[in-house]
Amino acid sequence: MALEYTFRGAADITTEEFLAFLAQTMNAPISHDYVRGDGLQVTAYRVDPGEEAASVEEFGFPHRVTATFRFANLAPTQLRDQNTVLMIRTVLAFFDRYPGSGVLLFNGERVVLQKLDGDVELDSDWEDFSLDGMAEVIAGLSQRPLPQPFL
Repeated sequence: MALEYTFRGAADITTEEFLAFLAQTMNAPISHDYVRGDGLQVTAYRVDPGEEAASVEEFGFPHRVTATFRFANLAPTQLRDQNTVLMIRTVLAFFDRYPGSGVLLFNGERVVLQKLDGDVELDSDWEDFSLDGMAEVIAGLSQRPLPQPFL
């Protein structure tokens, strides 16, 4: 089974702008309707009215954009770890560029990080925050056990 993370955010941007941001930040090309990196594929789109995820209501912000990060099943562990760091860096860069709320979920259930009231918070129980290269990406950010409303 592939690893999959879903980012849901409140930024008021178009699908094209979202894809362009991801491609630039990840230094990867856009192929049709997704960004394709080595061992990582990211679909991203603006959510149509009426298609908002019900789960976002739990976090109290309007769901306007979604990005799904899919990790290749057969990628070596080192590449998967590098892509995990890249994903976190990309989500944090998104918050810097497009201020607003958002949440990153693992398999649609586990809250890995969130920005709800102005500050980014990391789930201190998520073991991948200890990966090589992650410390510099998350330096200075708040870490605590985050509520897990879907587990």
